[in-house]
Amino acid sequence: MPRVSEMIQSKFLRKEDLDDDVLVTIKKIALEDLGDGGEQRWVCYFRELPKGLVLNVTTIRTLAAFGGDTDDWVGGKVTLFVDPGVQYKGKVVGGVRLRPHKAKVAPAPTPADFNDQIPA
Repeated sequence: MPRVSEMIQSKFLRKEDLDDDVLVTIKKIALEDLGDGGEQRWVCYFRELPKGLVLNVTTIRTLAAFGGDTDDWVGGKVTLFVDPGVQYKGKVVGGVRLRPHKAKVAPAPTPADFNDQIPA
C-alpha cells in the first residue's frame, strides 16, 4: 500500500521529497503560477532535482547572500534541508530550508608538511 506522502503529489519541492541534506546548484529563478486562484510566486530550480523550491521571504533573504541581482544566484551552490520548526499560519508544520554552501578550504600546510632535504 502507498504511503500518504506518496499519494499527495506536488510539482514543487516538499519536505517529504528530502530524505537527507542535499547539495544542489541553482539553475534558474522563475515566476510560477501556483494554481491557487492565480497566485504567483518565485521558484528556484536546481540542476540536480526535477522539482523547484517555492521561495518565501526567508529563503529569498538567504539567497541574497549571492548578490542583489538574481542572475548572480545562478550557478550558486546551496544545501537543502528539512527544518522541523517551519511555521505556516501559526502552526509548526516543518518545511524545506536552504543555506549557501561553504566550500571546504584545505588547511594551511604545517612545517612538518615540507621536506627540507634537497635531492642530490
